[in-house]
Amino acid sequence: MLGTSTYAWFTANQVVTINSINVNVEASNGLQISTDASTWKSVITNADITTNAYNTNVNQFPPTVTAVSTDGIVNESTGRLNMYYGSVGTDATTGNYVITTSLETDTKGTTGNYIAFDVFLRVDQTRDVYLTNASRVTAKTGSDDKGLKNAARVGFVVLGHGESTAAASSLIALNDLNTGDGEDTKAIIWEPNMDAHMPIVTSQVASEYGVTIVQNSNTPYRGVNKAITSAVDLKNLVNGTDTTNATLVTPDIKTTAANAAYQKLMTLQSGVTKVRIYMWIEGQDIDCENNATGSDITFDLQISTQSSAPTP
Repeated sequence: MLGTSTYAWFTANQVVTINSINVNVEASNGLQISTDASTWKSVITNADITTNAYNTNVNQFPPTVTAVSTDGIVNESTGRLNMYYGSVGTDATTGNYVITTSLETDTKGTTGNYIAFDVFLRVDQTRDVYLTNASRVTAKTGSDDKGLKNAARVGFVVLGHGESTAAASSLIALNDLNTGDGEDTKAIIWEPNMDAHMPIVTSQVASEYGVTIVQNSNTPYRGVNKAITSAVDLKNLVNGTDTTNATLVTPDIKTTAANAAYQKLMTLQSGVTKVRIYMWIEGQDIDCENNATGSDITFDLQISTQSSAPTP
């Protein structure tokens, strides 16, 4: 029975990955984007992130990713989002699934369990910028859609601002989070496909976890908030009973699978803003289940200074 049930964190298989990742980030309407703070474009792709970024970058771009979790808190001194990797096992006495977690470290190159990279956004005057309705996480064209896109998340960490005339080296060095005030800095989190669930999730998750799925609405989830060195019950971590090791996450931006409207992302000051972008599969999301593994997905981000689509 356990083998046919749906469980979070890909518990049926200890090593499960997405087969491929494709990332496109597009800027438009008076907004420019760069990965090296000197070459400005309207679109960046995988190659810009992996080979055309500034020399000292810590852009993490693995060919496959596995489930991780975060409560959205950013380490002040490093400017890195706290990400936790989960190791799932079974309790020798009860047979229940249990989990331990460890804090991840962003590493340059193709290792790691999630995507993380720096971009520089330039505007000529202070403006609100928006995720357009072309921003989506979808099953890659021609691949078998197993629903993994429904557990995807994207996070934005604002690292600082400089003048357009500033040297690239000073823009690269930006980390305004290093204030030493002891207050938590939070990432801006986007949850795409918040209303989409595969049939196996809707049919089994309530019985497995006691989590109620509200159709056409997002299902609340709790991100891991610390390294868990002594195994805890996985079910309790997912369903909210364990409030010590996981915290309720309220995404700043939530879009449906249809995603018809523009969503405000942030306000950019005139000049250049350094932003670190994270893309991951949220292990605590109920859609991160065994049957979703082996999917190919595409992350598309389009950021605009316009608040809605232009009139044809």
